[in-house]
Amino acid sequence: MRPGLWYRPLSASYKDGANLLLPAIPGRDNPKNPILDPTIDENLERIKHNISLYHQWGFDMVKHDFSTFDITGKWGFQMQDGITPAGWHFYDQTKTTAEVINNLYRVIRESAGDMYLIGCNTLSHLSAGVFELNRIGDDTSGKEWDRTRKMGVNTLAFRIAQNNHFYATDGDCVGLTKEIAWARNKQWMHLLAESGTPLFISAEPEALGEEQRQFIKTCFAKAAKKQPAGEPLDWLTNQRPAKWMLNGREVIFNWE
Repeated sequence: MRPGLWYRPLSASYKDGANLLLPAIPGRDNPKNPILDPTIDENLERIKHNISLYHQWGFDMVKHDFSTFDITGKWGFQMQDGITPAGWHFYDQTKTTAEVINNLYRVIRESAGDMYLIGCNTLSHLSAGVFELNRIGDDTSGKEWDRTRKMGVNTLAFRIAQNNHFYATDGDCVGLTKEIAWARNKQWMHLLAESGTPLFISAEPEALGEEQRQFIKTCFAKAAKKQPAGEPLDWLTNQRPAKWMLNGREVIFNWE
């Protein structure tokens, strides 16, 4: 277990002047959520200070989030015919968007020292070899099982080949609530625990009975050991693979 913090590095203060902020664009035009321009040195120094401070406080891990959306104003699925609208630019117009993001990641990495970094809403190819762990998909859910099947099972199946090559692949957590049947969440937890990828569990106390507590202990014990990466076997015919090779044995899940 690692004590960690969640951090949104480009979130500005309401007191920040417009000279420090990215211009408003569709999707990123909420005055209640001002965003720092990552090409301004003063902003990068603020990020360095914050992450260094977390290290001084004794935290072992930082999850930094939202930077792609904060920069572009779009989620990945919205980037169909472009990443940003025409005419939009950073304060520093001499760098490409990739260069700007690379530099932001470098500042975060160097400021973190030996802290474990989790990138979330980060660009995969730019995160490879920079962060120890990367969220590979959108959020799973403790309310909508179909979202977990789509964002969890599907994403893990088609991105697990990157695990421990680009970074540790995070298929997101098990949202253990009373709104999702235990029989469903138990399978998702089982897959994560034996897949060789990180295991995160977000559990409502009301959803924890003795069976759930014991299974969580078992799954964390399995996930703490080095294991071969799980392999989806029916990925050519199933968007949510049900047949997996886990630790040398075939396991069949029912995601319905």
